[in-house]
Amino acid sequence: MPVDYGLSGKRAIVVGAGKDVGRELALSLAREGARVVLAGRKREPLEETAAAIASSGGEAHAVPVDLHDPSGADSLADQARKLLGGVDIVGNTAGVFPTSRLGPGHPSPAIGVDEGWNEAFEWVLMSAVRLTRAVLPGMIEQQSGAMVHLGANSSRDYRRMTGQFGAMKAALAHVVKNWAREGGEAGVRVNAVHPGWIKGEGVTAQVTKSAQEAGVSFEEQERAQVGSHAGHYWTPRMGLPSEYADAMLFLLSDRASYINGAMLPVDGGSSSWD
Repeated sequence: MPVDYGLSGKRAIVVGAGKDVGRELALSLAREGARVVLAGRKREPLEETAAAIASSGGEAHAVPVDLHDPSGADSLADQARKLLGGVDIVGNTAGVFPTSRLGPGHPSPAIGVDEGWNEAFEWVLMSAVRLTRAVLPGMIEQQSGAMVHLGANSSRDYRRMTGQFGAMKAALAHVVKNWAREGGEAGVRVNAVHPGWIKGEGVTAQVTKSAQEAGVSFEEQERAQVGSHAGHYWTPRMGLPSEYADAMLFLLSDRASYINGAMLPVDGGSSSWD
């Protein structure tokens, strides 16, 4: 028998729904009968996701929003309430890696300049803070709800290139525990999934290009890049966006009703979380 996740009729927001993990999560929620608001910075990819959901008989609304704007999260929450009548579950896959200040492949000495730290702070941490601030009180008031944030193994994988990003993901992991404690008494759960390598659109293009330049297969290049992390990743491949979305779907569902404040590593096994 199919698994009943208890998501039919749930009113959902998915941030980052235009591609990769966010898109897979939105599609999965819709398949389970949830009504979904699709949030992200660019309208076109959101509308593509919405069209895919509509073609299967689901309900989805594209809502472009910039969570770096202090008013963006409140605007998103207000629009979701108008479109759906409320918010029951939120999956947040936002948190762009701050590449514009990385220089030639890694932050400058002492782990980067102020601009890079400010970028990471705004893109990774504050986008999640503003989103949660906009929806968690309503969930507490209605005495139900669930949120899942996409973290990162970089929270505990100490490398110069990911120093700023990882520090903000570590801060996110910390505050997820606070949100979980705040909502727990009201039956509201807040959790995080910590991915390793995500084989999304951008990474796939980069691995393909590197493989061509090296004259090797995609699989060989993928294995080499995963192996470059000093053997941290025990399964020698990258994770598919759908694999991370499946973990988030579970944590948002009634099947995870007694899981709160969890930090779930989804990485094929990794010594980062020993």
